[in-house]
Amino acid sequence: MTDSIEADYCIVGAGSAGSVVADRLTESGKLKVVVIEAGPKDWHPFIHIPAASFFLQRNPVLNWALETEPDRRVGGRRFPYPQGRVLGGTGSINAMVHVRTDPTEHEYWEKLGCEGWTWREAERLYRKAENYKGNTDGQRGRDGPLPVLLPDEPHVLTEAFLAASAQCGIPVHEDMNGTLREGAALFQQNRSGRFRSNPGQSYLRRARKRDNLSVITNAQVQRILFEGTKAVGAEFRQGDKIMQVKVRREVILSGGAFRTPHILQLSGVGKPDDLRKLGISVVAANPAVGQNLRDHLIARMSARLAGVRTMNETSRGAALLKEIFAYVVAGRGLLVNSPGSAAALIRTREGLSCPDAQLTFAPGSYDRPAKLERKPGMTVGVWGSFPESVGQVYARTADPMDAPAIVSNFLSKEEDRKVLARAFRVARNIFAAPAFAKWFVEEVNPGNEVQTDDEIVDFALRTGIPSGHIVGTAAMGSDASCAVDPQLRVRGVSNLRVIDASVIPCCTVANANAPTVMVAERGAELVLQDLE
Repeated sequence: MTDSIEADYCIVGAGSAGSVVADRLTESGKLKVVVIEAGPKDWHPFIHIPAASFFLQRNPVLNWALETEPDRRVGGRRFPYPQGRVLGGTGSINAMVHVRTDPTEHEYWEKLGCEGWTWREAERLYRKAENYKGNTDGQRGRDGPLPVLLPDEPHVLTEAFLAASAQCGIPVHEDMNGTLREGAALFQQNRSGRFRSNPGQSYLRRARKRDNLSVITNAQVQRILFEGTKAVGAEFRQGDKIMQVKVRREVILSGGAFRTPHILQLSGVGKPDDLRKLGISVVAANPAVGQNLRDHLIARMSARLAGVRTMNETSRGAALLKEIFAYVVAGRGLLVNSPGSAAALIRTREGLSCPDAQLTFAPGSYDRPAKLERKPGMTVGVWGSFPESVGQVYARTADPMDAPAIVSNFLSKEEDRKVLARAFRVARNIFAAPAFAKWFVEEVNPGNEVQTDDEIVDFALRTGIPSGHIVGTAAMGSDASCAVDPQLRVRGVSNLRVIDASVIPCCTVANANAPTVMVAERGAELVLQDLE
């Protein structure tokens, strides 16, 4: 006999979105909420040391470690996708970067039928979430649960990047999330002093002190339970045991842009023909589930330097021991900040309503995606903000333990290739600016031999990495063809919502964690409004 737990709400996934929703639904103390997380508690010390999370990108215990299907354009290459499998989700292993959406994005969302998702509403929700410690023009939140800090002691190369940006005509701002968005600025981080403080370490930690919240870890949800088309609970595996959570009100999917559509499909919500081929009984036809996958592909340009110490040398040997000592004793140094330290939001051509590309700077360089070089170097990661190229995610088999298939289609659209090439040339101009002249030796990757648009695109496909800003696989909109409606209710069924990055209809201008928090804040409000 299957063991069963009863609750008002069951939240599937304790990532950034699920952590926010769990906190907000339990605030009143009146609702019983159960959160099911596939991974363990966020016990690993590297989670909490900002720079050390770099080493968790392929950890098999804390990471789904997904890969895309082979890309025939580049010899069958599979793009790696680190995804957190732990309390806090990817927010427990990411770079802690906090970048809001741009106001013009919300105008586009409204055109797509996302009624109620205006910039005015989004800004209110950002302010509700934020506990911002920097100077502000009055548009930032000061009292929310999510700490937002500027980097401590920016690296000399980071300061040079800002100066070089200014020398190239890119304005420099004190607040990346202020009224003026286009330009260069220091990244803001979800950090409390020396420790990571993403939603899993802020919202969820606060919520777990309440008696009306239960968090079940090391428990993988296999399917949503339905009576007809009404969601009544979720079934999960914990070790060798199969258990169920039965809900009096709703099931909320917060598994992220890969796991959420996968669970929907395994549960019988998706393209009917595809589900039947896998032997899955169809509960509701919802062809949009798993479609519209969008993400930024990062092409990393790196340069060799001389006469300056970079992250590369500081991350090993005696220099690393010194950094560890500075971190433990004083909460200072390299380990306090994430590797990405500053960025520039730029327009790659005239006539655009907002920036369409981002240049992300790090005072270090890589010989593999998560391994720093030994020689001194610096990197600018380049991506187009609003890719038109779309992929998909779908169940390979009816077995919940099998990973879903991911088709990325990076840079498959001509406009995406043009934006990347134009942004790449801006990054080269920044490297060539006077602010870097006293250290700059040569461009290492891709090297001066790569010049044409096609050569830049080929370099990006051969060596680039996904940003992990995955959105769109259960996109919202008022049109019946969208996976969820603007209240985030899954179409074709009842008592089931998606509250995570899956519902965001297109890539955000920059990193996706802060927008996911904003979506979760609004999603929780929508759930509570239905109780009134």
